[in-house]
Amino acid sequence: MTLCLGLDLRLVKKNILFLFLILFFLSSINSQLFVEKKESFYNLQSIEVTGLDNEINLEIEQNLNFLKNTNIFSINREILKDQISKYNFIENYNIFKLYPSKIILELKQAEFLARTIKNSETFLIGSNSKFINIEKFSNYEDLPIVFGKFTPEKFINFKKIIYQSDLNYNKIKEIFFYPSGRIDIKNKDNVLIKFPMQNLQESMEIANKIINNKNFNNNVIDLRILNQLILSNE
Repeated sequence: MTLCLGLDLRLVKKNILFLFLILFFLSSINSQLFVEKKESFYNLQSIEVTGLDNEINLEIEQNLNFLKNTNIFSINREILKDQISKYNFIENYNIFKLYPSKIILELKQAEFLARTIKNSETFLIGSNSKFINIEKFSNYEDLPIVFGKFTPEKFINFKKIIYQSDLNYNKIKEIFFYPSGRIDIKNKDNVLIKFPMQNLQESMEIANKIINNKNFNNNVIDLRILNQLILSNE
């Protein structure tokens, strides 16, 4: 009787140990699953791009898909900035992280100021001081076309002077930058205005007064020489 009781106790202890091991194993698995689930909870699942044409928004979203299933905390602004910089027509942007799993990019497209031709290709001149390929854009034919060698910054500075004067930028058809640094413009009435190297704003105001004079019937206004005005036809 004593022997049987001893065998039963040993069997009970083995069963308890076995159950304990099973519970320990199951709790370890559950703990691991909990940790994995918690980590995946912060994986990026959604990217939303706004501010541009729908087609371009979608293209950028698709190009950022490689970031999906990455922990949102490990995605820093520099990674997103590098991707955004591939689109040189973007002037400004804002990045919002919506925890646990979404990123929103608010993008602002540069204003297209004019167009120019470089190596037989047409580019738009953006307000962000970039030459922008026309591939993704249309309806730019009304923009003035700029000839000669110049930087976007130089053009933008010249455009600021126009806005400070009385000349109407929207009536300008062509702009010419010369190696000497001098600039001419031709308006949509095909009146060519030749500017001096200095005193551009003052010269623009003089040209505007002449153009708006009802007796003006020439197509060339030459202001290149200081204190001298030449009106002619070409």
